[in-house]
Amino acid sequence: MQDQSKQKTVSVVITTHNRPDYLKESLAGVLNQTVKPSELYVIDDGSTVSYEEVLAQFPQEQFTYVKVPVASGANAARNLGITKSTSDIIAFLDDDDIWDTDYLERHIAMYEKADAVTSGYRFLETPDKIHINPIETITTDVIKKGNKFCGMSGVTCKTSLAKKLMFDEELKNSQDWDFFVRITLENAVFKNIPKDIYFYRRGHVSISTEVANMPLEKVFPRLKAFKKHKVLLGKEAYNDRVANQILSQIGKKNNKLGWIGLSVREAGLFATAKVILGKDRIRRKFGR
Repeated sequence: MQDQSKQKTVSVVITTHNRPDYLKESLAGVLNQTVKPSELYVIDDGSTVSYEEVLAQFPQEQFTYVKVPVASGANAARNLGITKSTSDIIAFLDDDDIWDTDYLERHIAMYEKADAVTSGYRFLETPDKIHINPIETITTDVIKKGNKFCGMSGVTCKTSLAKKLMFDEELKNSQDWDFFVRITLENAVFKNIPKDIYFYRRGHVSISTEVANMPLEKVFPRLKAFKKHKVLLGKEAYNDRVANQILSQIGKKNNKLGWIGLSVREAGLFATAKVILGKDRIRRKFGR
């Protein structure tokens, strides 16, 4: 382990909403780090369930619990954590994910040459399944093709940069991608650790079911991030991203023709055809 007296200081921001049991695991993981954070904020985004029993299990002096009265979304919670942070680096963590004990140590080591850092992960339910992107430097050209790195639980950033950028609270999805894009547009050095150093939990919220049952008009807020960076993406990439979003879970949707028509209107025939014809499972569904 490095000499901690020479290390940069780190603030950890955990965002949570109605999941005290998950927070118990993520908070324990932070407090068990080989390098301890100088600040640890638990931002409760308007939960309607009590966290008292879980929080009482940890030393109160080691973290600050902040309860937001009304739920405003993960980005607003992260922004609150950013405004409170005074350390050199901010590390973001969603309440349902769990860091390896040397997670912060590995990230801090990157800051000799980095302004922001991402990392790989393994799936909590199936630890033998890992997600690692071998790319070590994230540029605008790399990230504009989509976030193929990690969610916010695998991200650290210089506090000064985070305070300048903040998170876009109007975005309902692709918040991490938007944040990554804007990091690169600042000409910041954005590094990736090509190792799985945290557990990512999936399956507890059925996002696929939510998307499959979504009314047509509900998709438009999900296109905001792409529209925001339309010029950067260019016409072809923009249409591809929009078509993929609109046609997500198309095989499970009832009004398939309606969704296909919407994709044609918003992204064009070519991008729509690429998505449909490129998915064998969808083609089989249409063939029935």
